[in-house]
Amino acid sequence: KRADLPSKLSAWDVVDWSLSERNLPPQRDLHGRFGDPPITIYSGPRFHIDLYFWFEGTTAIHQHGFCGAFQVMLGSSIHSWYEFDRKEKVNTFFEIGDIRLKVCEILEVGDVQEIWGGRRYIHSLFHLDRPSATIVVRTDRSPIDLPQFSYEKPYIAVDPFFEQPSTIKKIQMMGTLLRAKRPDADEAIAGLLRESDLQTSFAILSSLRGALRSDQLKQMFSPEDSGVRFESLLNVVIERHGPKAAVLKQVFQHYEMLDEMVKRRSYVSDPEHRFFMALLLNVDRRTLIFDLVRHRFPGVDPVEKILDWVFDLAETRVVGIESTNALGIADFGETEMFALEGLLRDKSDERISEEFSSEHQSPAGRSIDTAIAAIRSSVIFRPLMKV
Repeated sequence: KRADLPSKLSAWDVVDWSLSERNLPPQRDLHGRFGDPPITIYSGPRFHIDLYFWFEGTTAIHQHGFCGAFQVMLGSSIHSWYEFDRKEKVNTFFEIGDIRLKVCEILEVGDVQEIWGGRRYIHSLFHLDRPSATIVVRTDRSPIDLPQFSYEKPYIAVDPFFEQPSTIKKIQMMGTLLRAKRPDADEAIAGLLRESDLQTSFAILSSLRGALRSDQLKQMFSPEDSGVRFESLLNVVIERHGPKAAVLKQVFQHYEMLDEMVKRRSYVSDPEHRFFMALLLNVDRRTLIFDLVRHRFPGVDPVEKILDWVFDLAETRVVGIESTNALGIADFGETEMFALEGLLRDKSDERISEEFSSEHQSPAGRSIDTAIAAIRSSVIFRPLMKV
């Protein structure tokens, strides 16, 4: 904080330095697994300093196997803190419990966050601007804080760095069956899942989900067919492992929601609209969303601001997709806006219906009750429906 680096140099100064320097310090993440890209600008015997660029937001929730601090050098981010209440330790690298959001804030240039190892600091950063950049001063490793878990809402903690050669190779062979369009692919995968532990099953299903959504396989199967195939193989795991495996279904359902939200966000370019969509991606409570809107737009009623954004998105036409607007809700008009405002102001369905009837003698379009139901069931509005 005392160094106040953003006032003295920019992230672009680091880029210029990296290109002009004949010999760079030893690079701690040569292949860029974290950052887009990362660069080590100082490498010492007990700590090092990295600069990370970010061009895409990320919803990954994680803890750290090291200590240090980071500072925002460029752009801004939604910073979320979580806690994990462990219910069952399946093994050293895989746990089941409840993931809860504690604090959500917006970090801007100059803001500093301390990094603690282990479960004391479970967090995620969603980068709002393209690009964003953070500078990190960190130790190499804190052995007592390993494994370095990642968290998959709403129930799973998993070590993303755990590697078992036989499992990796079997997953690769599974991909070969799918890409070769073998008719017995699903049967072979089901057999593999029947012999696998829960952690391995999660790894297989995660890879399978990606494969079924790949461009090559989309040419072979409709999305509905892919969903049915995945559900069938997921059920194999649930049959084998029982209630413990049932939580995987909710994890993959959460993935589906995130995918839909990311897709919707890709349809818009206005910074305010992208900020709104980023909130919906990362924050699952209405009160916290309102707080972040107030932070970004002081003195503005968050409900009115959200309604303005929703109206704009309803009018944003997207060519080449089944739903005609960026919301993914067809025919989103006056009735839907009335219902949404009532829900955002925490009114009951009955009160919304009564107020609508008193103001609209012969309303056009769908009924107010149907509009309320459509909003409550919509993926995009789901975070706003939870107080």
